[in-house]
Parts: sequence; structure tokens; C-alpha cells
Amino acid sequence: MTENRIPEVLLFSAGLDSYPAWHYLGRPPGLYFDLGHRYASQERAAIAALSDAAGIEVEISDELRLGAWEAGDAIIPLRNVHLAMLAANRAEMVWCIGVKGDHTLDKSREAFADMGRFIARFSQQPTRVDSPFWDMTKTEIIAWYLAQNLPVEHLLLTFSCSRTDGSTVHCGRCPSCLRRWTSLVNNGVEAEFEQQPWTWDRVQEFYIPAMREGRYPDHRAHEFFAALATIGAAVAS
Repeated sequence: MTENRIPEVLLFSAGLDSYPAWHYLGRPPGLYFDLGHRYASQERAAIAALSDAAGIEVEISDELRLGAWEAGDAIIPLRNVHLAMLAANRAEMVWCIGVKGDHTLDKSREAFADMGRFIARFSQQPTRVDSPFWDMTKTEIIAWYLAQNLPVEHLLLTFSCSRTDGSTVHCGRCPSCLRRWTSLVNNGVEAEFEQQPWTWDRVQEFYIPAMREGRYPDHRAHEFFAALATIGAAVAS
């Protein structure tokens, strides 16, 4: 492990969570790993746009190529574990963004604490992996950003979509787009989507029944139905 580590680094994806986190954390150095995944080109384009507009400095690394392990749902097993280990070569504090309700195997408060302990044990150097947003939802993160009078137009330069055709327009037909739409519309922000996320068949077929049946955290269901209500109560009925 590198001896001359910096105090902190933010794993930056140019998404709707990591860009507000950059401001929330006082603008730490950013680090992006191009994993060779299907939407890496769009993320890199968003990083370039945010660099020009907001002045964010992000190191772009090609040293970790995990695209071959990407599943059909865009999940890469152990992605955050790999990211944290390489980021820890650069910094003692690794910020990896998770939000309230995240509970996948490698993205939770407990998982990040385990990663920090594991890396510290085998590197023999102090290491911490954490997120500043464990107690905030995506809607609340955007509300915080807007309360700082930060530019809405910069927020809309972020990319949160799983489309694989290289387009930088959000598809409106993936879970990432649905979460993006929910958090933005709940804050009165209009964003461009190729198709409106709330018209996605899966909303009526899966998300609404799942949330009504308690298969999602209460706060996610509340924010989701609040977003639906903004475009007409009949949709949520």
C-alpha cells in the first residue's frame, strides 16, 4: 500500500448521489474507476461535463476492469470491495456513497465498516470506508443540495441510468432512472428522460404492488407515492 496517502478520496461516479456528496464533504479529490462496464462512456462524459461546469477534479483510472463480471441487471459482484481496496492505496478515508435503505451485500453501513477493518488489517495502515448519507434518502440529498443554492443545471449533468447504447439521455426504463425521477420530482426539478419513468410498465406491474405489500422500506414507498401524486393521483391508485 502506498505510504504517501492523502487524507480522503471520494469514489465518484458522476451520479445523482456522488455529485452532491462532493459538495457535502467539502469538495474532496474524486476518483473514478472505469470498470469497462456497459455505461462507462456515459459516466465519463458526465464527469467531463461536471469538470467543465463545476470545476470538480476527478482522477480517472483504468486499472480495474470488471466489466466481464457484469450481470444482466448491471450488478458487478463485490464491486465496492474492489473499489475500496484500490482507493485505499490513495487515501486513509474512502468515501463510497450509500444512502438510507441501501442494504446490498457490499453497500451498507456494516459492509463498509467491515471493508475498512479488512483493509486496515492486511495493509497495516489506518483505513476507513464510509458514506455521509446513511441517514438521508435520495430525495433528502437533493433537497440539501438545493438548499445550498447550488446550480440545478449542474445537478442535471449527472448520469444515473443503466442504458447500454452510449446515449447520455436517461432512458426512463430502468430502476436507476426511476429512483432519479422520484428524487428530482419530489424536489420540483424537471429532468429529461427518453420516456417518462412513471409510464414504465414495471411501475404498475411490480413497484406499486411491492411497495404496497411492504417489500420496500417505508421511506422509499412514501417518496415513490409522493412522486406519483405530483403527476396525478390516478396513477398511484
